[in-house]
Amino acid sequence: MSRTMNKHVLLVDDDPIFHIIFTRMIKKVYPELSVNSSLNGKIALEYLNTNYSEESQYIILLDINMPVYNGWQFLDIIKKKEIILNNNIIIFVVTSSTDLDDIKRAKSYSFVKDTLSKPLSVDSLNHVLQPLINE
Repeated sequence: MSRTMNKHVLLVDDDPIFHIIFTRMIKKVYPELSVNSSLNGKIALEYLNTNYSEESQYIILLDINMPVYNGWQFLDIIKKKEIILNNNIIIFVVTSSTDLDDIKRAKSYSFVKDTLSKPLSVDSLNHVLQPLINE
């Protein structure tokens, strides 16, 4: 039996309702995934600093507009850290912004896989989580 990698989903959004809905959706369809919630980028970075492992796979659903550290600040700090080079973190920017500059800016980060519009559908959530499930 092959050793399975720990698989984590990190929800980074200042809307607690988003956390409740998506944690339930993810756990219902993918009970084997660990789901963690952060209400801003600073909490998410603290979580990664404490819990990050090269042996694990991470998918981060990142909102842009948040207090304390917003999505851009989170991305800039992640970019400066070497951990992103291990290719075990996949980031999806999830935003209600329709500003094309935001979408273009998000895509300028090589480790941002895609931008998704809120509200997220079950289909888009399945698309996002597929890399974790297929490993």
